[in-house]
Amino acid sequence: MMRVLVVSPDQALVDFLRRELATPEFEVLGSLPGAEFMRAVRRASPDIAVIDRAHARRDVAEVEVALLRDLRHEARIILVSEVPSTEDGRLVEVGVFFYLSASPPLRLPELVRAAAESIRQEASEKARQGELR
Repeated sequence: MMRVLVVSPDQALVDFLRRELATPEFEVLGSLPGAEFMRAVRRASPDIAVIDRAHARRDVAEVEVALLRDLRHEARIILVSEVPSTEDGRLVEVGVFFYLSASPPLRLPELVRAAAESIRQEASEKARQGELR
């Protein structure tokens, strides 16, 4: 099961992904930014993180991406931005799997599934490499 952590001040985004990914393959967890985010990352050890870089949250999102890279370096990060900005480029450079600039983020479930497939392929490749040794 893939654990998906949605970090957003907007509960509607969490609810949307829960509905769209309602299969045994995914467990969708929600978290507010800040201290709750840190507890959620440690508790859930997410495979995929969706970070909502809503309006004035650019600096907070930057910290969240950096912390995820430190705590769960193998996690796939999807950064969602309602309004695209060239300033988001530095967030993408530090290891974001996909940057989605759209409102509403209708492609988000598809991107989460692509991130899950990427994780499965990487695990399969690691297993094959281990078999060859």
